[in-house]
Amino acid sequence: MVFSDHGVELRNPNGVRSSLGTTEETFADRFRQALGAESPHAFAQRVEISNTMVQKYLKLGSMPGLDMLLKIAEGTGATLDWLATGKGPMRAGEPATGLMVTGEAPEGFFAVPKLDIRPSAGAGTMAFHDDGEPDIVAFREDWLRRLGISPKYARLMVAQGDSMRETINDGDLMIVDISIREFIDEAIYVLVYGGLVRLKRLQMLRSGVLLLKSDNAHYETEEVPLAEQPELIIGGRVRWVGGSV
Repeated sequence: MVFSDHGVELRNPNGVRSSLGTTEETFADRFRQALGAESPHAFAQRVEISNTMVQKYLKLGSMPGLDMLLKIAEGTGATLDWLATGKGPMRAGEPATGLMVTGEAPEGFFAVPKLDIRPSAGAGTMAFHDDGEPDIVAFREDWLRRLGISPKYARLMVAQGDSMRETINDGDLMIVDISIREFIDEAIYVLVYGGLVRLKRLQMLRSGVLLLKSDNAHYETEEVPLAEQPELIIGGRVRWVGGSV
């Protein structure tokens, strides 16, 4: 079981995902990782590729021709070799940021604890992560700091549900900054509301009403009025999931 160069893919030697997923990695997986927090629609407009074509690559996993592959590589900043084959670093000159270790983390790396609670990205449920994996997940300290997170406050969590798709998909591994315990600005937070662990994008209106938004358009936005906000507990801000968010 290994991490890829950017620390997101958890795979065994034959290329099949571990317990975080069961399908073999495809071009669609790599394209989605390279997009990071940018929506497919926004990417299509920015690089002048039809939205239909982008959705085709993401949903069907179709391998584009060389001219389109070059355009996607340039638009995402990913290396051509990684996009096409999954080999090498995702971005040129990018050092390995995550690895599995069986003892103390090597110099320059920080062992990030994996929490056993999975925040739900669906209707809101509580689930526990207990797959018996003894490995320690370590990330480069300088890379964590570039994300804007102090290593000692970094925690790994696994998303569950589909309300944040395509930004965060079911089973995605996330790095959460647990030092952030209150609303700062619009971002994705792990929170407890109504007695349930949730994973939502928070936005505050000028009226002070807090919105719990889902990136999946099939889910409605929830409003938390001022009177109910003391009941909402923020457990941390999501800083990374296959890329900065």
